[in-house]
Amino acid sequence: MTDFRFEILSLKDLDKVIDAEKRSHQFPWSEKNFKDCIDNAYWNYVLVDISAERNILGHCIVLPGVEELHLLNITICPEYRRENIASRTLFAIEETGLSKGYHRILLEVRRSNLPAIYLYEKIGYQLIGARKNYYPAGLQGDNSREDALVMEKVLI
Repeated sequence: MTDFRFEILSLKDLDKVIDAEKRSHQFPWSEKNFKDCIDNAYWNYVLVDISAERNILGHCIVLPGVEELHLLNITICPEYRRENIASRTLFAIEETGLSKGYHRILLEVRRSNLPAIYLYEKIGYQLIGARKNYYPAGLQGDNSREDALVMEKVLI
């Protein structure tokens, strides 16, 4: 199992982060999406392998709200999946959130992303709603959309 640490996402990390996005998602976040998160001081992290110099395993972006956290993006590089990095990352975010007075975490996930849904349910997230036509779903130039499931975990 690969050990990692959280480091603040900086502009120098964007090439690696965007590469991971492109290798992981049909509709990856843009450089502008990440820069906006950095500019707005969200919780922007890269997950760095502690045994290798600046080897980024993935990234996550969390929007802190008034009483809740909103997980905007969690991406693990394909070659590091199946090492529980996503669940360990989520548990660390939950611990940090709880220590800072946050009481729940919200997220959206594509209805078709069954592995992610399974992971979230396994670690205690519950379905609380759906957002119709939230995500792009078609090929380039196609305007089809996919629903997002809204999930929540109450932190205690």
